[in-house]
Amino acid sequence: MRMNFSARRYIVVMLIGLTTLLLSSCSSEQVTRDDFTLQSVDGPVSLSEYRNNIVLLFFGYTHCPDVCPATMNNVASALRTLDPVDTARVKVLFVTVDPERDSAEYLDRYLAYFNPEFIGLSGSAEEIKKAARVFEVEFFKEGERADNKYEVTHSSFLFLLDGDGKTVDIMSHRTKPDDIAIALRKWLNALPSDAVR
Repeated sequence: MRMNFSARRYIVVMLIGLTTLLLSSCSSEQVTRDDFTLQSVDGPVSLSEYRNNIVLLFFGYTHCPDVCPATMNNVASALRTLDPVDTARVKVLFVTVDPERDSAEYLDRYLAYFNPEFIGLSGSAEEIKKAARVFEVEFFKEGERADNKYEVTHSSFLFLLDGDGKTVDIMSHRTKPDDIAIALRKWLNALPSDAVR
């Protein structure tokens, strides 16, 4: 019996995610990642610019039918439970894995549906691959057709970086808003009192 596309895609996503999690667990608990620079709607953005803030980083794409909007919705819900001062110290970065269709402008419009402060990042195919490698994120096109309709199978983890730029938590697209908020409060409280606000 042939497995349908949706079931096969789900299994592939889970396998990619498990591989990412296993690779991450082989490293030290807190991992400092290499820097990367991509394009936002306001110009070039480097990951290192957000030191002294808490960063939530996700790799996805705007045509994603399920995981990406669910994750962004959960993050937006979590942020609404925080104090406004704390919310301002959390930077949400959404790196596209589909740069052919996701320009910085398109990402900005998409993310505004969830929270206008979310930052969409795009770039060339090679720049996106480089950024993905930094976080051991895998992705590939699937079901590409002549009309340019396709899906992108990708790792679906939400990375939490502390004020030093270290990966201190890795959550999944199934992590509930309350649990995201708990993790954010923990690391917000760990920021030095003189951190940039």
